[in-house]
Amino acid sequence: MKHFLISALIFLTALTAQAKTIQSEELNIAPSSIDKSIRLVDKDNLGSSHKKLSIIVTDGGMSTDVSPRYSIYLGYASLAEMGNISTDFKISDQAIQFISASRKSAGIYEIKTVEYRDDGMYDVTTTIDATKMFSDEKKAREACGGDFCDLVLKSSISVTESAKLQ
Repeated sequence: MKHFLISALIFLTALTAQAKTIQSEELNIAPSSIDKSIRLVDKDNLGSSHKKLSIIVTDGGMSTDVSPRYSIYLGYASLAEMGNISTDFKISDQAIQFISASRKSAGIYEIKTVEYRDDGMYDVTTTIDATKMFSDEKKAREACGGDFCDLVLKSSISVTESAKLQ
């Protein structure tokens, strides 16, 4: 029993989780720094509108130590004949290695990275809940009342991160 408790304690200290809210921001990303662009949503509504959501990974360059190399962003655009709405979020700037990005369900996305923290290397899974952003975009379109609606959306997403010591 004592061995089980010690093992459980070691496992719990090696696994951390935290949740936070990230506000949208206007970002300037140099095209030359883009390492990957992963399209997670690509919906074309018979040519009258197009919604696209992407994970953008930028490469900040190599280092001689364990400095972060990659920054990760979420970008969304809802393009329509009567106006274009877009918004961007900085998810992380701490990745040593980018592993993957995927759509889990409507409005829920997952990113896997490797990060160095004070006590070692971690496998990090970041889950993004973008459902509020989609509802904010819908409200913004309704507020335009059928008129042209070009804007940068102010919104937020919820992010939950779990990290496991390697």
